Amino acid sequence: MMSTNFLSGANSRLLPPSIPFRFFMAAMIFYLLFWAALLYNAEDITSYMMGSGPMLGTIHMATLGVLTMTVIGASLQLLSVATRRAFKAFWICRLLSWVYIPGFLLLAYGMFTGWYMGMLAGACITGAGLLIFFGLIIHNIRGVQGMAAIMQHCWAAMLSLLALVALGIMLIFDMEHGFMGDHLAVVISHFILAVFGFMSLLAMGFSYILVPMFALAPAPPEKIGRLSIACNAFAIVVMLVGINMYLPWVTLAGAVLAMAGTGLYLFGMMGVYRARMRKRLGVPFLLIRIGWFMLLLTALWGVAGLLNLWPDTGHSLFAVLAIIGWLLTFLTGILQRIIPFLSSMHTSGSGGIPMLASSMADERYLLVNATGHLGGLFLVALGVLLDWTVIIQGGAVLGLIGAGALLLYMIIVVRHMIKNQPEKS
Repeated sequence: MMSTNFLSGANSRLLPPSIPFRFFMAAMIFYLLFWAALLYNAEDITSYMMGSGPMLGTIHMATLGVLTMTVIGASLQLLSVATRRAFKAFWICRLLSWVYIPGFLLLAYGMFTGWYMGMLAGACITGAGLLIFFGLIIHNIRGVQGMAAIMQHCWAAMLSLLALVALGIMLIFDMEHGFMGDHLAVVISHFILAVFGFMSLLAMGFSYILVPMFALAPAPPEKIGRLSIACNAFAIVVMLVGINMYLPWVTLAGAVLAMAGTGLYLFGMMGVYRARMRKRLGVPFLLIRIGWFMLLLTALWGVAGLLNLWPDTGHSLFAVLAIIGWLLTFLTGILQRIIPFLSSMHTSGSGGIPMLASSMADERYLLVNATGHLGGLFLVALGVLLDWTVIIQGGAVLGLIGAGALLLYMIIVVRHMIKNQPEKS
C-alpha cells in the first residue's frame, strides 16, 4: 500500500479549497444540529424503531448530514491525490454540493415534520446528489493499478451506496402506500448498507492512507486489508440474506464474519500505530483510537443481540454505539487532522512548506470537542441502557458544546486559509 509517497506532487492534484471545505463546513453545522435534535428528542430514542418523525430526522442528521457530508469532502480530495488522477470537471463537484446539500435539508425537514411529499422529493434530490458522487468516484478509481485493498473498499462502498439509495426511496414510498411485506426488515437492511456498507467501508479504506500518513508509519501489509474487505463485504451480503429470508443463524454467521473482518482491520491499524515515528499524536488520535474500540464493541454488541442477550433498549444502544461511538468518533478525529492539513497545503508558500496547525487556530478547541463528544457519547449510551431521559439530555448538552467548539475551530482555520492564500504567478 501507499503512504510514504502519498504527498508526492499532491499540490498539483488539490481541488479548489472551496469544494472540500463546503462539505466539511456543512458537516460541522449538521454535527451541531444533530446534538441539538438529540437533546430535543431524547425521550424518544429508546422506543424508536421505524417510521417518520423527529427521531428519523435526528438519525439522518448524523448519517446523511455529518457522516456522508464528511465522506464526500474527504473522498473528492483524497482520492484525487491517492490515485494521481486529478478531478478536472470542478463544476461537477460543485454541482454535487448544490444538489446534495439542499436536497438533504428538504429531506430532513420532511422527516422531522412527517411531511410525505417533502420526504419523497428530498430523498429523490439527495439520491441524485449521491449518484453524482457515485459517478465521480467510480470514474476516478476505475482501472487504477495498485492499492488493491483501498480500491476494493471503495468499490464495495459504492455498491452499498447504490443499494441504500434505492431502499431509502422505497421505504418512503412504503410509508404512504404500504406495499412492502416486511417494512422493518427493509429498514434494518437499509441501516446495515448505510452504516456498515457505505460509511464504514470508506472509513476503513481511507484508514490505510490517512493513519500511516498522519502517524508517520509504514502502511499495514496489503494482505490484511484485502482479507478484511473480503470478510466485511461478504458479511454484509450474508446478513442481508439472513434478515430478509428470516434465517437468524445466517444473520449470526454474517455477524461473526464481520467480526473477523473488523478484527483484521483493527490488527492492521494497531500495527501501524505501534510502528509510528511520530510518538505524540494528540487529541485527534485519541478520538481515532476510541473510535476503533467502539467499532469492536459495536460488533460484539450486535452478536449479543443476535443471541437474544439484549435488554429492551438494546437496539437503540446498538445504533448509538455504531453511529456516535464508532463512526462519529472516528470521523471527528480524522476531521481534526484533515482540516488543518488541507488548509496548510492550500496556504503553503512558494517554498511549498505547509504551515503548522498550531499557527492557524487554538488547538484547545479540539480538546473541548473531544471532551464534549466523548462525554456526550458516554452519557447517551448510559442513558439509553438505563432508559433514563435526563441522562441522555445531559449527554446531548455535552455533545452540543463539543460540536460548537469544533465548528468554531473550523471557522477560524478557514478564515486563516482565506487570508493566507498564496498569490498565483
